[in-house]
Amino acid sequence: MTDIAVAGAAGRMGRSLIAACEKTEGLKLTVAFERPGSSNVGLDAGELGGVGRLGVQISSGLENSGFDVLVDFTRPEVTFDNLAHCVEHQKMMVIGTTGFDDTGKQMIADAAKNIPIVFAPNMSVGVNVCLGLLELAAKVIG
Repeated sequence: MTDIAVAGAAGRMGRSLIAACEKTEGLKLTVAFERPGSSNVGLDAGELGGVGRLGVQISSGLENSGFDVLVDFTRPEVTFDNLAHCVEHQKMMVIGTTGFDDTGKQMIADAAKNIPIVFAPNMSVGVNVCLGLLELAAKVIG
């Protein structure tokens, strides 16, 4: 079982990722978080994602390392904080965030020397691509 963390859990992609985790064999949502001050902090992630109560509460940050892979479709500045956390705790990451400049892309490439990263910032084709990446990550992890 691969434990998944979702950054930006209340956003459109975050909600879709929560639902995808629940529907994909071998994946389990263990962490979901939003920006501090979000009205969604404290809600059940499954209810937010439309798949029923999961017992995973939306938190206001990534203070917990209870996951294998972090999936991030947020903003570059948030992604960099999450990337630093993943490198420090040796966690894998899927990055679908857009808007990185060359320096930001180099930071991601440098981090990928230390942890496995899937970086695909143009996932506008939607959740199906993300589902494929999550399934691939689950297979790679073992």
